[in-house]
This record gives sequence, structure tokens and C-alpha cells, in this order.
Amino acid sequence: MRTMMACLFLVFSLSVIPTSVKAEEPVKLIFDTDIGNDIDDALALAVIHALQSRGECELLAVTSSKDNPYSALYCDVVNTFYGRPQIPLGRVQKGVTPKDGSYVRKVVEYSENGKPVFPRHFQHAEEIPEAVSVLRKTLAAQTDQSVVLVVVGFSTNIARLLQSPGDEVSPLTGQELVTQKVKLLSQMIGRFDQDKPDSFHEYNVKVDVPAARTLYELWPDKIPVVVSGWEIGRAIQNRATSILNDYSYVKHHPVKMGYEYWHKMPYDRPTYDLTSVLYAVRPDRNYFGLSAPGKFIVNAQGKLEYAADPNGTQRYLTVTPEQIVRTQEVLESLSSQPPAP
Repeated sequence: MRTMMACLFLVFSLSVIPTSVKAEEPVKLIFDTDIGNDIDDALALAVIHALQSRGECELLAVTSSKDNPYSALYCDVVNTFYGRPQIPLGRVQKGVTPKDGSYVRKVVEYSENGKPVFPRHFQHAEEIPEAVSVLRKTLAAQTDQSVVLVVVGFSTNIARLLQSPGDEVSPLTGQELVTQKVKLLSQMIGRFDQDKPDSFHEYNVKVDVPAARTLYELWPDKIPVVVSGWEIGRAIQNRATSILNDYSYVKHHPVKMGYEYWHKMPYDRPTYDLTSVLYAVRPDRNYFGLSAPGKFIVNAQGKLEYAADPNGTQRYLTVTPEQIVRTQEVLESLSSQPPAP
């Protein structure tokens, strides 16, 4: 009798176990970056490629808001290194921060025995289309409410997108395209910790204040915004030990090399932009907390301010000591993951 009951229980148990679990659809991402002004952008792009190799996201396009030809070319190098040279690229025109910085040109032009080490799709930046046209074309091709926009530099390209009129790609204005196609803006911008000094002006705001103000004035109210402030990336460091040890699977790695050119090694670096990427793809994994709902504005002094509003759709990330440890490990693992075979 006991044996019969055990068998019946086993049959019943097996009958209620699902035979398959449907995998979630990959998150469709557009990555807008000022890559070249800091090294965290490069690590953030590496994280995106790692997550795409895991089937968790699809990188639809990369646009650069740094007005330097080697910024977009470096993105091309990284995309090609990870086996995805076909990803559309766009570059800002008449933007800000035109200087090379300390690593993008050096990595793009790095050669041995007279031959470039890193292949790329575009040989000259002039071949790369203007960013807003790439953003409009990419959004217009997607299904409604399907795109996550990750912005980790200046708001230049996104402000121009929101102001753009209809064209041959879509009769919709940029604001209408965003309303129809975007489901989340995940942005690294501002500072929201309790100890922020009044004199602090976060870099991604202060370098192009008019663009940041335009973004938050024109952003559609119904499309959620989650901001990763300066204090989040500052709390979660990418350690030099990871750079020194976790990228040795190849002789030349464009992200590791960029990190080494950015500052004299060894040094730890905040994960500012990586946090916005991680939240965009894995929002429900408890890497971060969230503020109460509210609304962002850029004030008269050129600072991003937050005001709580129960009807708002805009929040900023928070983090606990326990989350810092866990998220640091995750980001270091993802950013150093080898390309898919």
C-alpha cells in the first residue's frame, strides 16, 4: 500500500511539473554613449555583448555622442571583436568633447609589424551615418513598446531625436517614435545621494546642459525612466585585479587595452555606465533598489533634480552594501566574458 501511494504521488508530481519553461525574449537595446571620455563606457559595451551571447539582449544599434571620429570607430572595433560587425553605428555631428581622450585613437590605430591588430567594419568615421538618422531608422523598424534605450553619455543625440520631424523613414516625429517604440530609458546621469554638495555638477549633465534639459522636457510622461546616479557607479568599483587577470584569453583585447591606456595601471574604476546596462537587461534580479516614483528636471543651475510624485514614471537606482558586493562580481564577470565561439 505504501509503495502504491508513493508511485501515485510520483505520477501526480510529474504531472504538475511543466515540461518546458518559455525563455524570455531578449531585451532589444539601443546603446548611446560618449565612449572615449571615460573607460566605463567600453566596459559597458562589453557587458552588452556578454549578455547578448547569453541570449538576454539584442544590441540594435550603437550611437556616439562624443564628437570625435575615433569614438564611433572604437565602438566598431569592440563590436567586431565580439563577432558583431554588422551592428549599425551612428555618430554625432556638431556635438561636444571633440578631443581624442587617452585611449580610443590608440586602440583603433594599434598595429604590429605595420598591420592593424583590431579589424573593423568602417575604415573612416566619415562613412558612419549621423546618429539621429540611425536612431530613427532603428526605432521605426521595431515593434511597439519593445526597445530599451540605454544612454550613458550626454543627452545630445536623444534630445535631437525627440526634436526631429517626420522623414522618409517614418512620418512620425521623434517624440512620437519614442512614445510608440520605447518601453524604458535607462540613463547614467545626475547624483542623488544624501551628501551631494550644491556645487556638484555631474559630468553627463554639465557638458551639454541644454540637451539634458530638452530630454527631460520632451520625454513622454508614460515611458518609464530609471536613472543611475553618480553615487551608484562610484560605490561599485571595477577592480584592477579583474583587468589584470580576466582578459588573458587573448593577446590583444580592445577593452583591456583601453583600460590600460586610460590611466596608469593598476587602478580601480567606478562602474557608472555598466550599472545602467545591467538594470536595462536584468531589472528584476535585485542588483539595485529603486526610489519612489517621481519626476526629473534640469534646474536653472544646470543640475538634474528629482521630485517625488506618486503619479510619476521616473525613478533613480539605490544600492545596499550587500548589493554592492554582488553586483561588482556580476559586472566584472560579464565585462570579461570571452566572445561567443
